Amino acid sequence: MVNRFAAVIKENRSWLLLAVLFFIGGFILSYAALQQDPEILKMLEESFLTVLEELGENVFSGSQFAGTVILFFHNLMSVLYVMYLGIIVGLPPLFSALANGSALGLLAFKFSESGISPLPFMAAGILPHGIFELPAFFLAVALGLKLGYHLIFPLPGLSRFTSLRAVFSEIGTSLPFIILLLLIAAAVEVFITPFVISLLF
Repeated sequence: MVNRFAAVIKENRSWLLLAVLFFIGGFILSYAALQQDPEILKMLEESFLTVLEELGENVFSGSQFAGTVILFFHNLMSVLYVMYLGIIVGLPPLFSALANGSALGLLAFKFSESGISPLPFMAAGILPHGIFELPAFFLAVALGLKLGYHLIFPLPGLSRFTSLRAVFSEIGTSLPFIILLLLIAAAVEVFITPFVISLLF
């Protein structure tokens, strides 16, 4: 199983790179747009930050165990959406990578506007769980993009059906590892990340 997963990672290095580039692109575009017109921040705060605050309340208002479960299932549903709806010519994973990168750009800009250096705060607030969550997210985006691509352009020498079946097989191989990474990430975000932030800030 581990060897098959390693083979999937090796086979999809280009797709993983593309997923990371879309994410970084979303970050840069968001941060640059906010610098050009800070008024956009108010509009985005009403939508994106409200959703984040509601999720944060659900995750941290109860016990840490319950918060971990809520966060895990929220992230899992997001990842499943990104992967399987990639069959819609790859658009959902593309938009998800851009949107998540943009969200990070929004947070970085908001910290800068508040006079807080975004790098250390975001490193403390994102890095502990991000080292588990981001690889799972990038792999989901990569496989979703690949699924949509091969819906239009089948693998060389294979039919469209056989090509899609091959990608679905890669998703099936990757899913247990993605689930494990998301579970660890959720536990770290609930149990460890707040403690790290409290120590540094």
